[in-house]
Formats: sequence, C-alpha cells, structure tokens
Amino acid sequence: MANKNELQTCVRCAYVADKDDRYCIRCGAPLKNRCTKEKTLLHKGCYKVNKPDAKYCADCGTETTFSTWGLL
Repeated sequence: MANKNELQTCVRCAYVADKDDRYCIRCGAPLKNRCTKEKTLLHKGCYKVNKPDAKYCADCGTETTFSTWGLL
C-alpha cells in the first residue's frame, strides 16, 4: 500500500497529482482504484482502495472504479 504522503500518478495521462486529490486535474480520471459496491439495505458498502491494476475488489469481488472507467 502506498504511503499517504506520496504523490499520486494518474493511470490515464501520467500526471503527478497531489496526495489529497481525488481526481486528475488534467483528464478527470479517478486517482484511487476504489471498489464500486455501494451501500444498500443489505450491505454496508465496500469502497476499499485496491491496487492500480485491480479490475475487481480484493475484498468483495465487485468491479473497481478503474475498470468501470475503462482505465484497465
């Protein structure tokens, strides 16, 4: 897992973003590859931050943001 003080690199355009940015300011892509399983009446949601190359969440198997955005 990356150190929280490290800069983030956009997987779409390779822009180096600030550590607190959620989306790339150059192309709009998400910077963290989160699980997309949302909260429902039967599930508390997942939202795990996965490795940049993960198409599916390591905790629950739901598709990740990078996969749904076509970044992988």
